[in-house]
Amino acid sequence: MTHGKFIVIEGGDGAGKDTQIALLKKEFGGSAEASAKAGEEKILFVKDPGGTDIGTNLREIVLHNERVTRSAEFLIYLASRAQLVEEKIKPALKSGKDVISNRFDISTIAYQIYGRERTDMLDLTKRMSDFACGGLRPDLIVFLDCPPELGLRRALLSGEKIDRFEKEKIAFHTRVREGYTKHLPDYNHVVIDGTRPIQEVFTDVLEAVREVLH
Repeated sequence: MTHGKFIVIEGGDGAGKDTQIALLKKEFGGSAEASAKAGEEKILFVKDPGGTDIGTNLREIVLHNERVTRSAEFLIYLASRAQLVEEKIKPALKSGKDVISNRFDISTIAYQIYGRERTDMLDLTKRMSDFACGGLRPDLIVFLDCPPELGLRRALLSGEKIDRFEKEKIAFHTRVREGYTKHLPDYNHVVIDGTRPIQEVFTDVLEAVREVLH
């Protein structure tokens, strides 16, 4: 049986990940996370953190509980990811399904290490993240690049509930973008200008995804 492909859509807050993933779901007819139809579709879409009952609970804590400390935040992301990999991603890939994830391990480097100014933990983070991922690496990262000022403005105008990260100052998000820029070369990746109209961005996203899936 053919092993599935694993693609990750990445970007800072307001870069357009949710919008592009919604368009990919429409294009491919893939199943949403936790869908009862997950076993019937060729593509499984998941969200990190989230994607499992445990991960969804952890997601709510890490995004909206203001009492979460920096160290707890870091560990919560790893715990949620470990559960997602073992419960959903690896079984899907093994069965021949392709998986598209909204964020994955490089987000931890960008947000918890660069954003939180803990670059002294970079080597430890890479080892712990590899453990949490069970050695799994994306076949492709599609990075939607968007200046923090524009991304945060989009997030505020979306009408969605603002999370702890979207409340951070511009300097935090500038460091996050720096983290992505420095570590994307560690992965097979493509950078797409996320400042353009949605359909223009989607044309490039779809081309990149199809190249890996086919």
